[in-house]
Amino acid sequence: MTMDQGYDNQPDDDQKVDEAMLELGDFVYEMSDIDGYLTSTEAEFALKMENVELDIPVQLDIRVAPDGTVQIGGSPPLYYVETTVMPVFHQMKINIERNKVED
Repeated sequence: MTMDQGYDNQPDDDQKVDEAMLELGDFVYEMSDIDGYLTSTEAEFALKMENVELDIPVQLDIRVAPDGTVQIGGSPPLYYVETTVMPVFHQMKINIERNKVED
């Protein structure tokens, strides 16, 4: 006995993720693109970060092509209006730590 499960998320064009989202690799890159410096020209100071920890909700768009290829898109939650069926939010945690160069 086999069961075929139909997906309502089949892509219309070349397996692209939702245009409101980035492909997951690009999303992680953008969220972790931190140069390590916080500056204020008014207060005339600069801080150098040693580490950053991001713990954020994410919304995923998962597309499965007929050949089994999977594309995953991600973004911060797109919708803040309460609806009958709320989207499922996943949690992503990113730890960024500066490598200390030995003198």
